[in-house]
Amino acid sequence: MVHFNVPDMTCGGCAQRIRRAIAQAQLPAGVEVEIDVAARKVRILGQAGDSAMELVRSAIERAGYKADAVIGSLPRRTTGGCCCASRPATSVDVNQDDATQTLSCCS
Repeated sequence: MVHFNVPDMTCGGCAQRIRRAIAQAQLPAGVEVEIDVAARKVRILGQAGDSAMELVRSAIERAGYKADAVIGSLPRRTTGGCCCASRPATSVDVNQDDATQTLSCCS
């Protein structure tokens, strides 16, 4: 999956400006875009080649927003450091007390 982080997109008005700019970009057939304001992401659905990615990125920037591309990312369970760096973290299970465990995105 390809998506763009758009940290400055904070409301529906921002999303509407981005949506209009993307509509004017004339994306290739089969490529759709989903805008998630809460997550501040613009996702490209379908076969997103380099040209489609560039069209979307350019459209977001033309609308006045910064667009950071993320390609094929997997959800990370840790923050900061190398993806292979295990470190202690505290997790909360609603059915149990707090527990300290080692989390690693590679395990």
